[in-house]
Amino acid sequence: MKSSHTPTKHAIPFGQNGNKRDIPQDTKTGSGEASLSLGFPPETMVPKVSGGIPPSGKDFNGILNELSAMGRWANAGAGYPFDAAFAKAIGGYPAGAKIPNAENSGFWLNTVDNNLDNPEVTDGRLTGWVPAENYGIATLSGLSKADVTLTALQAAKARIVLSGDLKANVAVIFPAWQKSWTGVNQCTGSGSLICRTKAGVGVVVPKGESREIVGDGSGLVQRIVNASTTVAGITQLSSATDSETLTATPKAVKAIADTLSGGRLLNIQSFTHSGTYTPIPGTRKVRVKCWGAGGGGAGMSKQNRGSVSGAGRSLCRSVTGCNVAFVREH
Repeated sequence: MKSSHTPTKHAIPFGQNGNKRDIPQDTKTGSGEASLSLGFPPETMVPKVSGGIPPSGKDFNGILNELSAMGRWANAGAGYPFDAAFAKAIGGYPAGAKIPNAENSGFWLNTVDNNLDNPEVTDGRLTGWVPAENYGIATLSGLSKADVTLTALQAAKARIVLSGDLKANVAVIFPAWQKSWTGVNQCTGSGSLICRTKAGVGVVVPKGESREIVGDGSGLVQRIVNASTTVAGITQLSSATDSETLTATPKAVKAIADTLSGGRLLNIQSFTHSGTYTPIPGTRKVRVKCWGAGGGGAGMSKQNRGSVSGAGRSLCRSVTGCNVAFVREH
């Protein structure tokens, strides 16, 4: 078959305005009327001279009208929502069946044969139906102390927005589907919000944030984990300069750059006798040149702050708040 072999679509069913009869489930005995159970009954297949009853033109129009109406509905891309009576009559929906939901915002896909269950339950139980495609956002408000179970229609949405004033830790119960969601926490209050299945541990969604959540058919896990030096993932911004798990902000980068930069000459001060040097604003490094007569100098103290001695005299005690480089000249 080729794409060019598309059958003609008809805007109205066959015999729409003609003389027709609705086709019943069963035929009245001896009436000669067609039915869904018998079609045209045996008496319509016997010659009239032998006591037969000719088939009715109304029946032909009625049958063809119903069939072509179904074809028109399918041509329009439409389907039929779950029907409990229909499901019982056919012995349940087959695996692979796809039906629209009651909101006409998406579809349910059936995964088991002979399925009599309504997909749109409110208690979170599994029915064999799973969401195939769904449009829109599910919004739950008024969360406070009690755990909340998503209805199947709510959980079918890809984005779940949650709000309320949490007085305690609250769990939002998801179905144990193989599906991904975005959980958005717009709640206030002191409690924590966790998204989980009935038996799983789930994912905590911090206030004012969202999390990508994946269901594996049992529990929920976060799609992207926290980053480390060995695992790729999400990181938190920080102005700290000594972390291996946080991401540096421009402020942190500037602080490091300022520490490493050579800078420029801001001031020169000379001391010929004891005195105190106070760095002017903006000073980050100090270069100290010392001249002393006589014997060898003492070693520098820790962190480049200490003394250089000559002939028993202390020439430089300390410079607070700066990196100090000592140069001895004779």
